[in-house]
Amino acid sequence: MTEQVAADMKERLTFLGIGASEQALIARIGQQVRRILPPALDRFYCRVDETPALARFFSSSAHQNSARTQQEMHWSRILEGDFGPDYVQSTRAIGNTHARIGLDPQWYIGSYGLLVEGIVAGVIQDAWPKQKQGFLGRLFGKRPSGLTSHDVAARVGVLVKAAFLDMELGLQTYTLNLDGQERSRAEKERTESLSALSEALADSLDRMAEGDLVQDIDPELASQAARMSGAFQRACNGLGRIVQGVRSTSGVVEHRARTLSSSSEDIACRIAEQVDALGTVSRNITQLTTSVKEVAEEARQADETVEACCQETGQSTEVVARTVEAMAKISESSTRIVQIIGVIDEIAFQTNLLALNAGVEAAHAGDAGRGFAVVAQEIRALSQRSKTAACEIKELISSSMEDVERGVKMVDETGAALGNISASVNRLGEAVGQIASGAEAQAQRIMDINTSTTQLEAVTKTNAAIVRQMSNSSQELVGDAAQLMKIVMNFKVQNDLPAQHQL
Repeated sequence: MTEQVAADMKERLTFLGIGASEQALIARIGQQVRRILPPALDRFYCRVDETPALARFFSSSAHQNSARTQQEMHWSRILEGDFGPDYVQSTRAIGNTHARIGLDPQWYIGSYGLLVEGIVAGVIQDAWPKQKQGFLGRLFGKRPSGLTSHDVAARVGVLVKAAFLDMELGLQTYTLNLDGQERSRAEKERTESLSALSEALADSLDRMAEGDLVQDIDPELASQAARMSGAFQRACNGLGRIVQGVRSTSGVVEHRARTLSSSSEDIACRIAEQVDALGTVSRNITQLTTSVKEVAEEARQADETVEACCQETGQSTEVVARTVEAMAKISESSTRIVQIIGVIDEIAFQTNLLALNAGVEAAHAGDAGRGFAVVAQEIRALSQRSKTAACEIKELISSSMEDVERGVKMVDETGAALGNISASVNRLGEAVGQIASGAEAQAQRIMDINTSTTQLEAVTKTNAAIVRQMSNSSQELVGDAAQLMKIVMNFKVQNDLPAQHQL
């Protein structure tokens, strides 16, 4: 007995007021009731034999005796006052048997009424005081049992409650069995109906698989499963509308796919032309980049050459400056030489005067001064030659100073010219440097343009590949749309129209 069954049994006993004391009371009167039970069963089975509706359940006397024996054993369990698992199992067995043989509840309840009547009557008769006949009988007879009306009522009440509990449990089992049989019958009918409906649906689905979407289910079967048949009919109608929509859409898709394919081919051709043009531009820009790089390199070399020329011009200017300085020193030295020659000329003049005076004195001296006169004559001749040499040197120095002055002037002019040349070379160097910088910047910009053009060419090639793939996909889409149109035209739908009218 499960916990739920035990709880239900406890709830029943509590409601009926059959506690431990009542169960003990049932056990105490059990022997008395067992003695009363056979006569009560005899009367019950006599009534059964007299009732054709009940007698038909027994095939023979042995069958009836077996049923009586089982009934006595069941009541023995009741009279033990133990309503445990054995009792519940015995009650369920009786209920299952009644349900199996199809015993109507009215006979079951009536049978209990007859049996309880016999038991209660026996208990009351045993408890009722018996009147003895005659004086001796009253004097020596047995004393009454001593049971009060309350005791008798308690015994009868507990037996009646036990009987009703047993009857309720049996009827519950009987009802559950009847419900199960009814459910089985209904399930069988439902299964048969669903089987027939399933066959009809299977046939309809087979026709639907072949493309027939215009069909109805047998009204008799549809009435048994209205929801399923209605759902099938709605599915057919819905699929028909879908197929019609697919037909219409397929034509539109095919037309648009052809248009897309044609446009994709046109775009692919134009992109191919753009790729060729970009390739030519890229090659020209590459050549231009090379030329600009060469010009920039030559400009850089020219800048270096001009810079070297500027350095050499600067060095020449320094040489001219040093030459001018040297000429100035020569001019200064020539001036000093002229001064020295003036001193020598003065010395020659004084020497000549001294020689003249010496000659005069030698003449005054006569023969004594003749030797001195010769010396004076030689000195005067030497003075004259010194003066002549000094004049010649002075003339040479004067001429040299004029040449030096002209040289200084020419060197100054050369210095000025070299300065102008240096300034021009510097300006030329700056211009060449700017040209070199501009050429390098232009070369870098052209390289950037070349890089961008190369990237644009690569992107255009990628776009061309994508457009070719899109064109191929468009062509495949045209074929798929045509195939789809061919497939949906195989379906039969309501208000079916030619495919060309659907487009």
